Amino acid sequence: MKVDPNQFDYVMYVDASGDDGFAFERGATICYAAAAFLVKKEDIAHNLEILKQIKAIVGCNEKDEVKYSRIRRHRRGAEALGLLRDAKGQLSCQIVFKKEVDQAKYQGNKHLSILCHLMALRSLDKYCLEENSKILIAIDRMKNTEEVPLADVFDHIKSQRKRHYTEQIVFRDSKDANFLLIQIADLLCGAIREHFEQYETHEDMLYFKTLCPLCVKAALAHKRIQPLCKNGKRRALSILASKSLKYILPLFPIHTESELREYLTMEPVKMVYRHVYMTCERKK
Repeated sequence: MKVDPNQFDYVMYVDASGDDGFAFERGATICYAAAAFLVKKEDIAHNLEILKQIKAIVGCNEKDEVKYSRIRRHRRGAEALGLLRDAKGQLSCQIVFKKEVDQAKYQGNKHLSILCHLMALRSLDKYCLEENSKILIAIDRMKNTEEVPLADVFDHIKSQRKRHYTEQIVFRDSKDANFLLIQIADLLCGAIREHFEQYETHEDMLYFKTLCPLCVKAALAHKRIQPLCKNGKRRALSILASKSLKYILPLFPIHTESELREYLTMEPVKMVYRHVYMTCERKK
């Protein structure tokens, strides 16, 4: 089925990062994430130019696909990813910490993949979209066992809810000339997943992950002053200023730290408090 993105007011580009397996001893990723990048029709050309510049920096042919896994290893990777701050669009993401969920709930029928991709539909309700807007949701090609049930669930939810906009879902290869910005979604999603996977595996971060910045400094200095944290400072934005995420923070449509949880959702929910807690754990 041919679809012309120019016939829509917005295009939401969706891609995933990681795998949906639970065989961690055989190299399965700790996290699985899906990111959705909502772009106005008039901003598509601008973002294509950003993608072109990113490819030029890492020596990728303009017509070839560029992946986050390639850029992160490139000696000029940080420079290339830095261009993402100039992209025009709005970002939302769902990330699943696979070691923390009930594996039986997600194994079989690609439940994990479907869960993460459906966040694209859920996040649309949070945006301030013009009345009668037409939105195209372009998802990177998946296996047939994923695409069919995802489309079915999408249609079912759409039929149950009245909206002031209309949407259509398509699955397209990120090399498709009309949908190259799926590659931008890949870069954004890869950066998010890498941040949280590093946070979960780095020993120092594991030890301090329930502490606020003031508590961490005091603990590192071996101070035993109680309470270590005097005012329970929030750290949501400081976490997102990490090496992996600092370039893309402006793309989240947030104005306050608390709004971050509207567009960066986590499964299970308890991981929100581990990674983006709003008050110091020592104050409880």
